[in-house]
Amino acid sequence: MEIYVQKKRDCGYSYDSIAKVLRRFAQFTGRFNISLVTSEHVAKFLSDAPISNNTWRAYAWQLRNFLRYWHGHGQIKIVPHLLLKPATAQTFVPHVYTRQEVRALLDATTTCQRAPKCFISPFTLRTLILFLYGTGIKIGDALALLDEHVDLVGSAITVRGTTVLERTIPIGRDVRNLLSGYLKSNERARFGGGQCLFLSTKGNPIRYGIVCHTFNRLRKISGVKRADSSYQPRLHDLRHSFAVHSIAKWNDAGLDLDHVLPMLATYLGNLDMHGLERYLELSPCNYQGNLNRLCGYREYSGDRKRA
Repeated sequence: MEIYVQKKRDCGYSYDSIAKVLRRFAQFTGRFNISLVTSEHVAKFLSDAPISNNTWRAYAWQLRNFLRYWHGHGQIKIVPHLLLKPATAQTFVPHVYTRQEVRALLDATTTCQRAPKCFISPFTLRTLILFLYGTGIKIGDALALLDEHVDLVGSAITVRGTTVLERTIPIGRDVRNLLSGYLKSNERARFGGGQCLFLSTKGNPIRYGIVCHTFNRLRKISGVKRADSSYQPRLHDLRHSFAVHSIAKWNDAGLDLDHVLPMLATYLGNLDMHGLERYLELSPCNYQGNLNRLCGYREYSGDRKRA
């Protein structure tokens, strides 16, 4: 199992979450030759803990890929058959912030972070929210950025995230000016370079859990909420808002979405055609023709893959 995980990491994948599942499976079965693993071992492992059908399917596919790898290397004669529970319908719909809601969040940062003990300053919190909304970068990838990853002259950022391979993406003038003002501010400049882009009031990297907790408090203070769902707006929804607002802007400009949507997928990273279809559905305009083309593309790709 450790060899398999290391091989994946050598290819550029983080594989942290999958490695945890595989380690739990190895601990569950105990130490014995991998050729002796059967479908009963996997079924008992999956049945041992109360998990949803979708999590069951995800774990089963991860274990199947692990066993198929060693089957290809001659360590397993037959890949065990794994039972897949039926997938449950997903009812969750991400929140797409309006520009008024983004403004309300920004206006509430001073009230939210006025206590001296706050880990994140109002200025840093506003900059982070605008950065996420203006780039669509995942919050984990944004917190992992170093100041040296920002190229203000070339208007680009090098993203070295935990879920996708390294990529360099362009940034617009507004985002460039935003980061330039933040890096040159007394609040950030006093900590020097060679550190994380976003720092706490004491110059430490900002942890994911703290920024999420801070955002939940900010959302309540700003009054931004959803009345049509028990799921309340999240920090990650700024990524969805960036994609939907970009599509709406391109449509208003008369651009051909067939050409710009693949660029959006590449820009965001780790996004397939199904993800683009979801963003089209969330957009306020009628994109039925694009949806039909995307569905046709997906069916064609699936048939070709099965062939």
